[in-house]
Order: sequence, then structure tokens, then C-alpha cells
Amino acid sequence: MADEATPRPTTKREPEVLTDASLTILAHGVGGQDLKGLELAMYLNIPTTTIINCINEVTSTSLTDEGTENERSSVALSCILLWKSMTKDTKTRERVKSLEKALREIGKPDVADLFMERHQNNMELSGDIFQ
Repeated sequence: MADEATPRPTTKREPEVLTDASLTILAHGVGGQDLKGLELAMYLNIPTTTIINCINEVTSTSLTDEGTENERSSVALSCILLWKSMTKDTKTRERVKSLEKALREIGKPDVADLFMERHQNNMELSGDIFQ
């Protein structure tokens, strides 16, 4: 019975702060504020053309003049989930550090601190981090 001796592959659990639910909360909290979601995408090293494609998938209007808070949040979510996909093979520690650094770079050190606190406590993000 060779099957019993074969070790099962271990599935590495995703950190709570990087779940789609947590990233959705982050995108809506940051993305609705001016163009902070786009800034975040740039600091996460998403190529400019890719960011523009995300914008065009969500809206045909300018995000600066006519864009709604909902459209800006949707673009931010699209970019953050794309970043998550692009970095899926990167070590968790590096992904968390990249996102923390990007939050600090866009002027959200308080959100970055709460992000890291939730990560250390293995908790998902919740809307209260923006209050």
C-alpha cells in the first residue's frame, strides 16, 4: 500500500489579511478616497498599462472628474485582486510587507499599522479600520 506511505501535500493557509474579503474591505476603504486606490496599485508595482486596463473595464469616464466613489473603489479592488494573483508565488511575509509599505507610501500609516496588527493576530480586516 504505497498510497498510505505517500505524504499528503500540505495546503498553506492564506493569511486572513490577504483573503478576498479582507482585500475587498481594504479596496473600498482606500479606493473611495480620491485616487488613493490607484496610488496603492502603483506602489504595489502593477504596470501602468494594467492599471489603465482595470480602469477601462470599470468605467468609460475619467476617475478624476466624473468618476464616482463606487467606480474608484471597484478599480482599486480590481487592481488589488490582480496584485494578489500576480504575487501568488511570492512568500507570504513579502506580500504582507509590500502591502504594508504601499499603505504607508500613500499616506495611510494608521491603516498600515492596523493591517499589521490584524495580520499578527491572524484576523481578517473589517470596516472599522477606516473609522
